Amino acid sequence: MKLNRYTIVARIFPAILSSIPFFILHYFFLRDKIGDFLVELLSIKWLSDITISIALIFLLVQLSRMISKEFYEKRIYSDGLGLPTTNYLLHLDSFYSADFTKKIHQKIFDDFNINIPSAKKEISDEIESRKKITEAVNLIRMKVSAGNLVHQHNVEYGFIRNMIGGSAIATTVSILNTVIFYWIYFNQTALVLSGISTIIYLSLVIFGKKLVNSFGTAYARVLIQEYMSKNRLK
Repeated sequence: MKLNRYTIVARIFPAILSSIPFFILHYFFLRDKIGDFLVELLSIKWLSDITISIALIFLLVQLSRMISKEFYEKRIYSDGLGLPTTNYLLHLDSFYSADFTKKIHQKIFDDFNINIPSAKKEISDEIESRKKITEAVNLIRMKVSAGNLVHQHNVEYGFIRNMIGGSAIATTVSILNTVIFYWIYFNQTALVLSGISTIIYLSLVIFGKKLVNSFGTAYARVLIQEYMSKNRLK
């Protein structure tokens, strides 16, 4: 996993924030139960704590990304065909004027030799039009990926998307913690913390679709604007 700004902010930060319920469980319950075992397993106590923390964060990075992409992004955006960038470049979409949409299509043809289907063809076979536009958008991303504003919005979108995926895991663990610290091993402090974390993470899950779509839309607008501005600057 290459450490750059995107990896740190959009992947590692959400994993760290999503790991809080695990640390509540470890600090108030598991540490006393399995502490000696971990010391023997890894020999040095401080090393065992660090090793487990790093392993947990790495696992959460992978799981958060997988859940956010498979259960949110793919479902919200129909496996890429319904991304905001794709919608904006359809003839029938009303966000951009017909004239500006034609200019975008022409630039796509000039840059990548991809011919976006006409409005008539779009009506008869919308899926094919979406596929063509999606292919073009992938190339557009590569072309303007170095843009500061585009990169910033991409980082923000990646953060919120992975945060939603991590929140699904954190919600499950927070509910488990609530059960443990109320019925199995009562601890008022841990119970309150678990209740608060459940509310926070569950709220992110509930509003996940809206948040992902909001940040995705903002990224799409900046991507198209920066792509077209490159044309004007030449």
